[in-house]
Amino acid sequence: MMASTLDMEKLRKVRALMDGGKTPGERASAKAKATAIAARAGLTLKAALSRLDAPAQPQPGNIFAGFDDWMEAKEPGWKAQQATERAQREAERLARCRELLAVYGSEDAVFAPTDLEAALRDALAPLADEGNTLWGYRDFSFIAGPTPEMWQAMRAAVRVPETVQEAWAAHVEYEALAAARYAFCPDYTPWEWESAWCSALEYLLDNLRTPTAKGIAARLEWMEFLANRDFARGIDPDKAMIAALKADFATFSASIQSGHAQPARQDESPPQRSADRAAAVRAMLAAEPGLSDREIARRVGCSPQTVGNWRRRMTA
Repeated sequence: MMASTLDMEKLRKVRALMDGGKTPGERASAKAKATAIAARAGLTLKAALSRLDAPAQPQPGNIFAGFDDWMEAKEPGWKAQQATERAQREAERLARCRELLAVYGSEDAVFAPTDLEAALRDALAPLADEGNTLWGYRDFSFIAGPTPEMWQAMRAAVRVPETVQEAWAAHVEYEALAAARYAFCPDYTPWEWESAWCSALEYLLDNLRTPTAKGIAARLEWMEFLANRDFARGIDPDKAMIAALKADFATFSASIQSGHAQPARQDESPPQRSADRAAAVRAMLAAEPGLSDREIARRVGCSPQTVGNWRRRMTA
């Protein structure tokens, strides 16, 4: 496989964290991140760091040089159309950034680790593996889900969802924060602990058994999300998800037919802390302001009035 170009700017930022991180865990994670960046370019960490202060080298010729001229000759006005579309996309991105600044207060706050992320970072630091240049942790593969050691470390540090609907709410919150970061930095690469948490949530959404109406509805939301994102995943997790959904639906249907189904209750799943629900509401308002108060309340598990109160605070 051909090595990619070394991302000098990202490596420079990560090295600053390697040298000036506030905790040993943060410095160790930054080193693992720098190692992964170097490995993607086919380099050792030492070789990659040595390039930061080296004189700039002439770049090879661009194989797409002249393409714009060729398209303009073929379709007059093509260059102007492309420029207009780029300008529109950039204007939309900047407008989104302004909306996010009103929510978070600063760009630094968007990228600052949340309490959950900081806890995961420190808990998983002992499992860091420089040899795993893609995912950062010993024997970890995103698609297979966290290793037993990673599950143990995460459960000791944070509350891991126990139902499909809890996992879906946590995933919505994760995606909202990731979307905010991508708005400010389109080439943003999640840290190892972020990817580990996302992998855990996806595994739970695929495999958790929650044979209730809320659990089945949440898994259908997850399936819709997968169908609409711009890349496909392997067939094995899809098979696991479908098997879990069929099993839950069979159990739920049997309980209805036998007359043993219980009415939906507010305590059907372990309650989230008030602070967690508030954070989820804020994240969803920031990511999808067009959703109604009732829909956000349904996804998060709070009242529409609570969502309305937060919407007014954030737009004041």
